[in-house]
Amino acid sequence: MGLCNPLFGQESPQSEHPSLWCFGAGGGFLAPHRTAMRALVNGHAERLDITWSRKAQGTWSHFRHDPRWGLSLHWISTGADLHVGQQIAALAFADLRLSGRWHIRIGGGLGWTELPWSASDADGRERIVIGSPLNGAAQLGVHWLPALASHRIQDRIGFHLRLDHQSNASFTQPNLGTNVFTLGVSSLLLRTRKARREEDVPVAIDVLPPPIGGHLLHVGVGRRQPSPLADRENVLEVGADHRFGGRSRVGFITGALALFRPSAFGASFHGGFQLRFTRIQLDFMHGRYLKRWQPEEPHYNRVVFRVQLMDGWWSGIILHTHGFRAHHPSVGLAWQPGQAAPSRPAN
Repeated sequence: MGLCNPLFGQESPQSEHPSLWCFGAGGGFLAPHRTAMRALVNGHAERLDITWSRKAQGTWSHFRHDPRWGLSLHWISTGADLHVGQQIAALAFADLRLSGRWHIRIGGGLGWTELPWSASDADGRERIVIGSPLNGAAQLGVHWLPALASHRIQDRIGFHLRLDHQSNASFTQPNLGTNVFTLGVSSLLLRTRKARREEDVPVAIDVLPPPIGGHLLHVGVGRRQPSPLADRENVLEVGADHRFGGRSRVGFITGALALFRPSAFGASFHGGFQLRFTRIQLDFMHGRYLKRWQPEEPHYNRVVFRVQLMDGWWSGIILHTHGFRAHHPSVGLAWQPGQAAPSRPAN
């Protein structure tokens, strides 16, 4: 259980949405999602976290019902004391409302793992889970959030079920990655004060900017290590996508991709969906190889985090996987012909 200390800003007169500092705790387990990890887990996982969050503002918040965003710092004892140890992660996240006080949390950031693989000694060579102390961190969770405007003690309690993931996306091997499931509880101490009245904000869909759509041409450069003692190699990606879905909060993607590395060339097509936040998009795609990049892999998955830089130009952070095995991370640029900034209202 934990406590929250709110920091207040300007709020609407209909409801109060303070900024909150929260502390929570939970317990769970490190999932042995690979056969090689089953013997490495010797106990249960424990977690502590401190979280700051506030009501989302700006144009993107009107596309969703009562969204929140924030920052989180957590500590996890994984329950694999000799092979993984403790983990710390700092993440940014969005809480998207499902129904009532139920929200889904999507977060990403950087993580640290205490015991990575090392070739320098026998103990280090047995740590086969992850090969780097600094890794990418992701979080997915379902939360029953406290009722922020309530003074009743029972409404100050929140519950959460979370999956916390750390991996280096195969930039360094080994990279089995860690998936820690925890069930936890949090609490807040809510203090209210009279909210300052603000002008009404129009939320009619016809004055909101249209979602990003149309064609997208993109190129990316990645880096991977095929095995723990092998040299790293560069990866080049070139592709084209088409995005559609009208004014829906969720859009759709079809596209084609060519991939190059020193020893192989691959060609493919893919499809999937995207979560839309005006200047930010999350793409989730599944693809099939027309020309296999690796003989044993007929298909792949891609997760892309895109941020618009200026009219028509986007940056991207990409993870390319075969099944649940990361193949390589990459960064890139994308160009969308004739695309205006998504913060501009529709004509």
